[in-house]
Amino acid sequence: MSAHPLPAHADTSLDARHPTYIVLLFFVCFAFSYLDRQIVSILVQPIKLTLGITDTQIGLLQGFSFTMCYATAGVFVARLVDRANRVRLIAACVAIWAVSTAVCGFATSFTELLLARAGTAIAEAALSPAALSIFSDIFPPRKVTRASSVFMLGPYIGGGLALFGGGMLLSATGGGMSARLAAHGFAPWQAVFVLVGLPGLVLAALVAFTVREPARHEADERMHAGDALPSLREVLVELFVRNRFCAPYFAAYVALITLFYSHAAWFPTLLMRHFHLAPSEVGKMAAPAYMIGGMMGVAAAGVLAARVTDEHTLRKVLAISTGAVAALVPAAIAMPLVVHSTFAIVLYGLCALAASIAMALAPVPLQIAVPNRMRGRSIALLVFMTNAISGGIGPLAVGYLNERVGGAHALAIVGGSAALASALLYALATARISAARKEARS
Repeated sequence: MSAHPLPAHADTSLDARHPTYIVLLFFVCFAFSYLDRQIVSILVQPIKLTLGITDTQIGLLQGFSFTMCYATAGVFVARLVDRANRVRLIAACVAIWAVSTAVCGFATSFTELLLARAGTAIAEAALSPAALSIFSDIFPPRKVTRASSVFMLGPYIGGGLALFGGGMLLSATGGGMSARLAAHGFAPWQAVFVLVGLPGLVLAALVAFTVREPARHEADERMHAGDALPSLREVLVELFVRNRFCAPYFAAYVALITLFYSHAAWFPTLLMRHFHLAPSEVGKMAAPAYMIGGMMGVAAAGVLAARVTDEHTLRKVLAISTGAVAALVPAAIAMPLVVHSTFAIVLYGLCALAASIAMALAPVPLQIAVPNRMRGRSIALLVFMTNAISGGIGPLAVGYLNERVGGAHALAIVGGSAALASALLYALATARISAARKEARS
């Protein structure tokens, strides 16, 4: 990856000379954020046993309460992304979520665990808007797609590590180690939280001491770095009046992430309950499918979008996403309903592949269609909607339906409905881009 030429007055700092390093470091941070976020999915059963909580409370823990904190915090950090030092913001937030995740290991009640998870959620809210905004300043539009795709591998690598590493750590802290932990008032699942949280402090130090803030670049003549920060009203007008594709595009991504959060929160539990697999077995089987599917999808997204010109990037990105999500619909419905664990895991990997294509490309429309000093709040608004709606509804809905229609049917209903809605809305967004181009030509 190579950055586009910088103006003569731009700061030739580390991030300007080594953009690949910046992308890879932020990708690792993003992967660790999902490791910390999704580690609960492999710990559901021991947490329930220790704290005596219900599936609905687990749904709240993984879904509504976590994502509402994440989404609400995103609103407050959005202005900081557009006006403050984004690198320092990322470093501070990585350190905070690392400590908060480790603190989960000291929780002795549902309320304490909920509060510690809230700290993780609030701190994680700044990373995506800040990192994606930085990419827009060190790459031209066609290369923003590649950089963002690498970054968007984070959920799949981190989620896979949560399944595999979490299962292995849970097994490693059992047996004789469990007795030693119990002597100090710790359960194995609590030790797992501490072990996965603390490495984030190293990442925070790397961001703080090896990355510098890049100069902001404006591709839009209506905006200049010296101008006053646009108001929220101006941002909303830019998104939903000037760019008519944004409303269905936002809604499509919300529906897609509803499926993503539902699968991430409940598929490991489905394997443990319906196929009677131990957590370590779930990690060994599900993690490779999830990670390989996600990496293949991100790679496919990069290949499919690689040959576009800057002018046609937006339309092609939305068209690719439409096709990928349409292919996701049958797999999302069938995956929880098959009668053999191997078939379920293969379909899980296919779901990860299809979803990751659209997820890898998701930030690109905002990165290339929205002026610089609106990007942070635009991306934060997308993050807010996906977390407040998707993260709130998805895991909670599956947890609620688990207690009424059974886990397999619950996941099929929520995942299948979300995938179908997403495909239709992506198609509408693509059609609006095509219609806008025809109007411009006429």
